Amino acid sequence: MQVDTFAVEEFPNLNSYAGYSSNKKLRVCIATEEILGPVRNGGIASTYYHLAKGLAAHGHEVHILYLKGEVVENETPEHWVEHFAGFGVSLHYLSHTTETIIGPSQNWQRRYSGAYQWLAKQERFDVVHTSEWRGGLFYVLMVKKLGLSFQDTLFIVKTSSPHLWNRHYQMQPIAKKELLPASFAEQKCVEFGDMVIGGSAHLLCFMRHIGYQLPDATYVQPNILDFSEVHVEDQRPKRSSGDVVKSQELTFFGRLETRKGIELFCTALDLLKREGVSPQAVNFLGKYGQPLANQKNEKVADYIRRKAMDWDFDVSYFTDYNQPEALSYLCSRDMIAVMPSLIENSTMAVYEALENSIPFIATRVGGTAELIAEFDHSSSLVAPNAHELADSIKRALKDGQRIAQSSFDNKKNLEAWYGFHAYLAEQFSQKCEDEVVAEIAGKTLSGALKAANKKTPKLEVIVLLRGDNDEMAFAEALVSDPPDSVKLVITDPAFERSAHQFVEYLETISIKAKIRNYIGFPAGDAISRVMNKSDADACIVCDGTTTHFVSGFCSDLRLALKTSQQYLITSFVSLPDNKIVMPMGSDIVSEISIGNSVGANVVCIPRDLTAKIGKLLPYDLRYGLLNEYVLRASQQHGVDLMIIPECRLKSTSYLEELADAQRNANSTYLQSMPLIENENIAYRKFALLATSHSDSFGVPPELYRDKHREDEDTVWLLHADRHRKMNTPWPRVTIGLDEKKFRVLCIAKGHGERSVVVNGEKQSISLEQENGEISLHCFCIPDHWETGQRYNVKFTLTTAISSYSQVLRIIKLSHNVFIAVSGNPILDVFTIEEIFESTLNSSLWTGLHVSEDSFGNEDQSEPKSNFDNDLSREQVLFEHRKRSNLEKNSQRGRLLSIGRACRNLLRLFMGRVDNPIKASIPPRELLEISPDFIQGWAWDRKDKTKKLVVVLELNGEHVSETIAEQYTHRFGSRHAELAEHGFKIALPPESKKEGAEITVRVKEGGNIVQNGKLRYQSQMLVTM
Repeated sequence: MQVDTFAVEEFPNLNSYAGYSSNKKLRVCIATEEILGPVRNGGIASTYYHLAKGLAAHGHEVHILYLKGEVVENETPEHWVEHFAGFGVSLHYLSHTTETIIGPSQNWQRRYSGAYQWLAKQERFDVVHTSEWRGGLFYVLMVKKLGLSFQDTLFIVKTSSPHLWNRHYQMQPIAKKELLPASFAEQKCVEFGDMVIGGSAHLLCFMRHIGYQLPDATYVQPNILDFSEVHVEDQRPKRSSGDVVKSQELTFFGRLETRKGIELFCTALDLLKREGVSPQAVNFLGKYGQPLANQKNEKVADYIRRKAMDWDFDVSYFTDYNQPEALSYLCSRDMIAVMPSLIENSTMAVYEALENSIPFIATRVGGTAELIAEFDHSSSLVAPNAHELADSIKRALKDGQRIAQSSFDNKKNLEAWYGFHAYLAEQFSQKCEDEVVAEIAGKTLSGALKAANKKTPKLEVIVLLRGDNDEMAFAEALVSDPPDSVKLVITDPAFERSAHQFVEYLETISIKAKIRNYIGFPAGDAISRVMNKSDADACIVCDGTTTHFVSGFCSDLRLALKTSQQYLITSFVSLPDNKIVMPMGSDIVSEISIGNSVGANVVCIPRDLTAKIGKLLPYDLRYGLLNEYVLRASQQHGVDLMIIPECRLKSTSYLEELADAQRNANSTYLQSMPLIENENIAYRKFALLATSHSDSFGVPPELYRDKHREDEDTVWLLHADRHRKMNTPWPRVTIGLDEKKFRVLCIAKGHGERSVVVNGEKQSISLEQENGEISLHCFCIPDHWETGQRYNVKFTLTTAISSYSQVLRIIKLSHNVFIAVSGNPILDVFTIEEIFESTLNSSLWTGLHVSEDSFGNEDQSEPKSNFDNDLSREQVLFEHRKRSNLEKNSQRGRLLSIGRACRNLLRLFMGRVDNPIKASIPPRELLEISPDFIQGWAWDRKDKTKKLVVVLELNGEHVSETIAEQYTHRFGSRHAELAEHGFKIALPPESKKEGAEITVRVKEGGNIVQNGKLRYQSQMLVTM
């Protein structure tokens, strides 16, 4: 928990609009990452659900743009479209950009670009609501700020939970690299919004404290929550604020995670038990969160179960309730809710407790205190530490807990929200839309209206010739949308001839062009000299001629410059093979650590900014001069690089130049200079660290290739001891690799939906072949996958009864170099084809398919190891009969049938088939890189009260043993009681030697009843 070093200031609110009415109506869009329905619960989801429903009830036309796309936590996408249509709201699922993106955060940039494209195609909206969380309207708000579009639409940004705020108060680093540029997008969404409405002043003050430039129209207003729409069954006696409720039952209310205070709460319970003042019962009401970093990444469920072993009171868990179900449970009887968060903006749990008169104890963090009447602070709020929380709970258990009163009237809050929208509707009906937006944003006249009265800005292209051999192509690209003039800068005498040809061509098409000879001058100095002498309103500086203009670039720049000349401007760049360069602007940290934030070496620099920012550095370097200039402008002068989210530039050699620049030490140094040039030597040294532009593992791609492979050939690294063919009976789904064509092949049998999900996001797959219930599908691996990242490819067949899955983990080591691992064989393309062809004979399929997989692998999230491969007696006999029907017509078949019958009879005689002892090491552990322990489950299916002993041997020597009695929540997904029979054994350092043999044995009454063997190979546990 961080201690604040800033004061919380007051902001204006919307209460003056309460009661305003109008018969005029708005056309409203809510663009959000979360909304109740597709998402089960959450603050953003709840707020926008109630806003959408309330505005529709007041007659406004409401559309929801769901930025996640067709990804829902329950039901189907179609179900929620119908659900929202039932109360007059149109739900739209965003289609993400399909092109391969070259940018710092491809995953999020797909949404940013897709949201811009969607809004650009829609009929005009009066108002667009969005949250800053994850920066969904980043490019949309940039376009508006540039004056290119949306000038007549009011954009209202709700502040919710920026990632930097989350990391700051949890004292954790940014773990996912892609969220670094996303946090930049979050900041810019706030800064570029017409109007910002925060649920708490605390979050707004935090933003200002760390460097956000809040807009003039920044307000604080409690989130809109219409509890008349939340059906809560209250079985308690009538309760109201001020009542003192006595109860010996506590309920942790919120997501079970560190940020919500789960460890704080459990420690407080330990203290209460130690003092002999424990409650009678404790409930945990909320979804499980991420593993706990301060508990060695222990899963939350395991942590609570471990703690509960020492508690002397009843403990219950409710982890799958939605909002009405959770509140109904809290109101089913008198109990005291506890919300001990480490940080909150405007916590939904406190809103709900206040509205439903539920007594609670919460921590005095973030904006929580702003929701509660000041006279109830002392009884309802405590400092975020365990001993004060324990003291407060002890007092409540003894004397009862007072029901707190809200600091605001929720009915009046709703009136303010609806009145504000009525006011907007009335204003839009009476005035020019631009004027209304300007008035609300706190401006006298919008940029677009000013632009109409300005003369057209003059543009001059300043291009430094680099000997790229495409000067004429660059010149020809200027024809369709020409600048006012062109200056060619030459610093090398070798380029004089091509410069004259360039000028002669432009003069034939009436474009003014001149050569500026600075032979022997450093490139940066030469460009700066030409810029200083230019009389144009803005210079388009081009470092080289490899990036060409596309029609519309100069037109967009002129329009943007008429609106404002306070920004640097560039554009998306189209590349061959359906690739797009998507810059994100002057995000210095993303540019240094990831790259591609600034984009191509083409930047429009208004004349007014030239004197402010200064000159380009006087260095004669091939790459990085413009990057340094852009980042310096942001770091030292607060000047943003704005992006036109259309492909107004094109290049055929951008990727080659990018690779050269990333290998150029001078270039990477230039990018870091705005941070290097710092008075603090610690910052200087940190900025001098090598960036992550190079391949993540620090190994050049060519070192992965043998002499038989060309540089561009794809290399797949797979376990040498894993077969590429099926050694077990045919499963319902299987997965393989077509290495040459760079795709994953998937086969499934059965009626149902086939899907591929990569790292939680649904992907498109193509149907290659189909015959009845059998289908062969293809998932093409995208070019944009990032080096050093892991991609879990999960292929699933979902039937009416169950689901069947296989997982393939792919790790990108370098350009065109990959690792593929799985708990099952990764089949090659020939085996896939053979299997599919063999299945076309339905009788042969029947024979192949009668196996354990057809009976016992339902809802298999990942393939199992061979540690659990015994069939039941009935399954063996059934298999024997089915195989006999298949093989009776051939001599070879008869021999096989006899052999199998003898084998199965022998197994029956030995008693192996009927063994009730079952055990498994799930593939999550088998796929772990350099594991520190083995985790699995073992139980007696017929006598679940037995506690089995699990023994670990290393190279035949006994190492350790444990009892399979640890609670492991995820094991319960297969069978609920399995969760109670987990085990976890630490691996000694000696086990991590290449080829080490690890044996896991299960004992019952001193007798060995199960064995499983593993080998440590290539930093992984491999089944033997």
